[in-house]
Amino acid sequence: MPSKNIPKNISQLILENHPLAPLTTWRIGGAAARLAAPADLADVWGLMRLAYDRGWPLFFLGRGSNVLIDDAGLPGLTLHLAKSLQGLERHGDNLRAGAGVSLPRLAQAAARLGFSGFEFLAGIPGTVGAAVRLNAGAEGQSLAGVLKRVWVATPQLQLLELTPPELGLGNRTSLLLNFPHWLVVEAEFNLAHPADPEVVKARMAALIAQRKTRQPANPKSCGSVFKNPAGAPAAGWLIEAAGFKGHRLGDAVVSRKHANFILNAGHATAAQIKALMTEIQEKVWQTQGVALEREVVLLPEDLA
Repeated sequence: MPSKNIPKNISQLILENHPLAPLTTWRIGGAAARLAAPADLADVWGLMRLAYDRGWPLFFLGRGSNVLIDDAGLPGLTLHLAKSLQGLERHGDNLRAGAGVSLPRLAQAAARLGFSGFEFLAGIPGTVGAAVRLNAGAEGQSLAGVLKRVWVATPQLQLLELTPPELGLGNRTSLLLNFPHWLVVEAEFNLAHPADPEVVKARMAALIAQRKTRQPANPKSCGSVFKNPAGAPAAGWLIEAAGFKGHRLGDAVVSRKHANFILNAGHATAAQIKALMTEIQEKVWQTQGVALEREVVLLPEDLA
């Protein structure tokens, strides 16, 4: 694995009071007190160590999906990883990817190599690092089904190697959520199902087309807001049954196409989105006795 050498001028990477809304799919949120885009793992080590030494809260932001940033922004230091840690290469029967690799790119790489099992990732707009943390999934599959191991960096400059059982992967969750300052830097996936590349690519295209028919076209959303509860109807069905399709709070609007999507229909605020989520949870609980759990991560609250 890469070395832990720390660049001497690491503070030069930091931008102060940088807007975060343009870096998220919801286009919502205040500014980062400090934002840095590390070029490689050496930069990551340096920035993490700097935050640790100075007592700054540390946040990680990939492509900005599945996250809601508070209107007041984020204190401390935010690492923007959407263009960082982009390594992607085959190692025998495994495919190793940096944390910043997008899930569609990972799925396409597996297809080109002639392996199936990754098609469900093609329509998910997140990164490998965020996907591991939340055990991302779609079409009844999740990352746990293809993941072999990950490497995690800690602010104390430890590099931990963890397997899926050690990660405690569950329904849109993992033990990493309990360690918000740990950063997934690389993941290794099993290439276990050889298949014709063209067949795999066709299957991916069909899944993406199918998702487009079910999900709203408005790009200013975070994806699914709530987890599908175990042993109950899907979250979207429950929200629709509670009468929320098209429901609006300011510019925060529940999609008429899929009720588990909340759209930014103009200049929605994080406060409006949060209030609407709370209203939905309370009504679904009152009318159907189901406690909806958020899938979207609130920053800084959930990682405080």
